[in-house]
Amino acid sequence: MKLTTILSLSIVGYAVVFGVIMLILALNKRKTKKQLDRINPGEWMAQKRNGTRKEHPKLVEFYQKSYVRSSRIPFFGAQVRRIRQRLAVVNPYNEFTLRKETMRITYITLIITFFLILAFALLGKSLLMIFLGIIGCIALNGMLIDVFVHRIERQLLRDFRDFLEDNRHQYQSTKMIDESIYQASQIAVHDMKLHGDRIHRVLTARNPERALNAYYEVAPNRYLKVFTGIAHMIREYGDKTTSKGSLYLGATNKFVQDINFDILRQDRLSYQLNSLTIIALVPILLSFPIQSWAETYFPSMSDFYSGRIGYITQLTMYAVSLVAYLLVRKLAETEESKYIPKPSRKRWEKKIYEIKIVKFVVDRFVPSSHTKKYYLTTQLIKDSNSPLLIQWLTLKRLLLAISTVIITIAVSFGLHFNASHQILHAPTYNNGGLMIGKISQKDQESAIAQTEFDRRVIENLKGGDATHNERIRQEIEVMLSGTTSVADINQDVSRIAAKIEQLDTEYFKWYELIIALALGVLAYYAPIWMMLFQRKIRRVDMQNEVEQFRMLISILSQLDRIDVRTILEWMERFSTIFKPALQRCLSDYDSGASGAILRLKEDAPYPEFVRLVERLENSVERISIQEAFDDLEMEQDYYREQKKETMNRLIESKASWGRDIGFAPAMFLLGGYIIVPFLYTSFMQMKDLVTQLMHL
Repeated sequence: MKLTTILSLSIVGYAVVFGVIMLILALNKRKTKKQLDRINPGEWMAQKRNGTRKEHPKLVEFYQKSYVRSSRIPFFGAQVRRIRQRLAVVNPYNEFTLRKETMRITYITLIITFFLILAFALLGKSLLMIFLGIIGCIALNGMLIDVFVHRIERQLLRDFRDFLEDNRHQYQSTKMIDESIYQASQIAVHDMKLHGDRIHRVLTARNPERALNAYYEVAPNRYLKVFTGIAHMIREYGDKTTSKGSLYLGATNKFVQDINFDILRQDRLSYQLNSLTIIALVPILLSFPIQSWAETYFPSMSDFYSGRIGYITQLTMYAVSLVAYLLVRKLAETEESKYIPKPSRKRWEKKIYEIKIVKFVVDRFVPSSHTKKYYLTTQLIKDSNSPLLIQWLTLKRLLLAISTVIITIAVSFGLHFNASHQILHAPTYNNGGLMIGKISQKDQESAIAQTEFDRRVIENLKGGDATHNERIRQEIEVMLSGTTSVADINQDVSRIAAKIEQLDTEYFKWYELIIALALGVLAYYAPIWMMLFQRKIRRVDMQNEVEQFRMLISILSQLDRIDVRTILEWMERFSTIFKPALQRCLSDYDSGASGAILRLKEDAPYPEFVRLVERLENSVERISIQEAFDDLEMEQDYYREQKKETMNRLIESKASWGRDIGFAPAMFLLGGYIIVPFLYTSFMQMKDLVTQLMHL
């Protein structure tokens, strides 16, 4: 407890220093607000819209210096670089702004993580709980980074929608695609203006094809990627008038409608699931005040919480909460940064796998390349959109299994040590009845004195036959010097003998090793189960992606020089879930179009997608693309209603799963941490009370 107190006080001290820093930043922000109040309202709104509104110079300088200094710190610098990479993909910031935004998100995540660790330190009563809380917060730190980066992605999608609306109006005036994009980018918000300028440079480049391919590698979402490609094609081949007007304006309208659907889907999913992520983690923090309340008003429950079963219950509840949080986060994932190629870097799995002895061991667990297990595992990696190779995945599974076994054995030793410590130091109450309400100071002091007496007797008995009642009686009589009755001595002998017997059983047992190995096996298969869950969630999104394919094909099919291969390339460029199957189809297309498309139907056997591919199959030799997809425009209203219904079903399905998973930790907290301990403690005390009544 002394070390725990020192740790808690240290963290409180850091919190005070951190609070002073935050106060200084708040005062700077207030000073900045006063300076902005002197600006003309129209000028201020223009600065806000264009992203040129200035922050306080000292705050900006603080961000820049922090970036330079933090990049030199080993672990902290790695986190800063990871945030920078994510932001560089989402928005084409200049170096100055990129560093500022990186440090802004870094400090926000550190603030949240720090105060969560502080809460664990103040509410927790043991080093084990504080340690587990710190591990959980470190894991949560990476998830917080995703949350803040995803907010930028969603805002960019809204800004792009407004950009398309402005582009439509400008095109109606100029009838020039590059000029309308340039004009629309000039009145867009700052971040979208950067993207608009980049699209304009692609369209007006000396080699547009090369510039377009370079932009495909860094485009932050598929809408920007495909819009740029469509604009390039229509600009090169010329706009045409269809039954519904301009092809370019019609394509722009379809993009706006599809983006609106996507924004609505993301907003509704966030509304349904974001609160569930908090609900999944709340039981971890609530466990501390609930335990404190139970030990205060039901003192006998302290034996349960401080015992082996109590610690196992706590660890299980933490595991349930973290797993539920991860699963709900997987359900809520709608952002596309997961599917964008990350900057090339060496993964830690690859570095470890390149060690000869590690490679030798891992290769023994990797299935043979010609087996069904190898094919299924490789396909699962692709379906779950994992960047790992099968060798790296196997390495990760082995490390997770070994770590689980080691941690389980360490926890077992810790539980035995804690049980022995509780036997020797926990207050010993003589009354066996139900204890409800606070214990008086006199009873508390008497219980502590009784424990100290028992501990001295046990320590004096070390080295001999400590379980022999006569020796225990002799030691008690020597310490008490005949001041206690025979009945009290007999009671002390029975109590101390029971404690010694319990101490003798506190050692690592063979079945605990079996449990550790079993948990290691479960941990070995846990990454596979997570990938299966992720693949199942992605299948829920397949219908939504097929609807987006229809929108894309309805635009491409009206171009005069379009063919099946080009449509497949655009589908691959626009897809996320069906991307691996489409990539394989394109790689096999030169060997035979019909065979490649047949293989595509086998690789992605989703019924709606197969029906779409069958139309492309007919277009290879039999009919034209315009004839194969002529009903897309005629049935546009039907597909729009179908898309709404699909979106509602998708959101309801994810929301239902999210509620079941998100409330599981709360149910476990209520049942396993409150009701079951109370019933267990009451039953044990009733058993002691009956035993005492039988001896009267």
